Amino acid sequence: MNFINKIINLKYLYYIMGNQLACCGPKEGGRQNPAAPFQDNIGINNNGNQNLNNDVIPLKNSNLAQSNPRLNMSTNSNNLSMVRSAPFTCITTFEAHGDKIVSLIELSNGNIASGSYDSTIKIWDIKNQKCLSTIQESGNVLCLLEFEPDKLLSGTDENTIQIWDIASGMNEFSFTGHLLWVNSLVKCSNEYFASASNDSDIRIWDYPQRKCANVLKGHNNCILSLIALKNGYLCSGSADLTIMIWDWENASCVKILQGHKKWVKCVYELSNGNILSGSDDRTIKVWQNYNLIKDINAHEKSVRAFCQINNELVASASFDKTIKIWNFKDNMSLFQTLTGHQAYVISLILHSSGILISASTDHTIKIWTN
Repeated sequence: MNFINKIINLKYLYYIMGNQLACCGPKEGGRQNPAAPFQDNIGINNNGNQNLNNDVIPLKNSNLAQSNPRLNMSTNSNNLSMVRSAPFTCITTFEAHGDKIVSLIELSNGNIASGSYDSTIKIWDIKNQKCLSTIQESGNVLCLLEFEPDKLLSGTDENTIQIWDIASGMNEFSFTGHLLWVNSLVKCSNEYFASASNDSDIRIWDYPQRKCANVLKGHNNCILSLIALKNGYLCSGSADLTIMIWDWENASCVKILQGHKKWVKCVYELSNGNILSGSDDRTIKVWQNYNLIKDINAHEKSVRAFCQINNELVASASFDKTIKIWNFKDNMSLFQTLTGHQAYVISLILHSSGILISASTDHTIKIWTN
């Protein structure tokens, strides 16, 4: 049994935290580029005219000789909770796509799906780093959502949302209505999901009826990130520098959060209800009850994604090629900086087995554990 299998099979040691999809952004030089949320937009115009460095150093699978994780454990009445005080280590790297990887999600069966600018979606057995199937898209894949088991939604730079049958790889339906790239997808309920686009709109879709149920208007520039909050509202981050809180059922904006000086690239809700936002201004802002309580100069370039690791730690990914681990129970103190990716780190997820997985524009997926 390889080391990855040993780590993943220790599921009884982990307190499983829910993870959220970070949004995906368009590629410079593609069909349309009105926002280019995929770029570090410090000092560029609304056309996003800035080249990306496509020179990628190929990375190979590493030899795994890591010892078992060091864990501090405590229990409560319901589950085994973890305070993982040991530093994180990259235990393997594999080249997953032929172009930039911008979306990564865990499926309900424990496999992961990755979306790329090579116009493919790949389904992975992460234990063995084995590609189980490849779904061929016609455009670049910007975001993914599993709405129901074995059904995958993809947002593309062709302004559409596709429904795919994972088992067969067949396309079942195409939602149309957005005028520009679809950057983010999120499930609202058992019947509805929402999409965010460069056209500055959020669309609410009736999944069973296969139709648009409503359009939320309020942002005046591209929407780069969209999440569902525990209170039932939606939260969006935009190139108009604002964060908006939405009552999607009543199609109304209930709050506007302001403070970022550059495009808001990602938003995320912690288990304690606080909201994190990351931006091209290189900061992470912490919002409590929609009020700003913490402002951190976090990275050297744009902050692109978040992922809560356990009941104390949260990770941020950046265009500066690093992942930083923060202790949000200790006033967002820096716990560790992870290096190794050769280009922008775009997506982070916490797998249900407890491992941290990152995806990058260097075409690779990395697996981290402590």
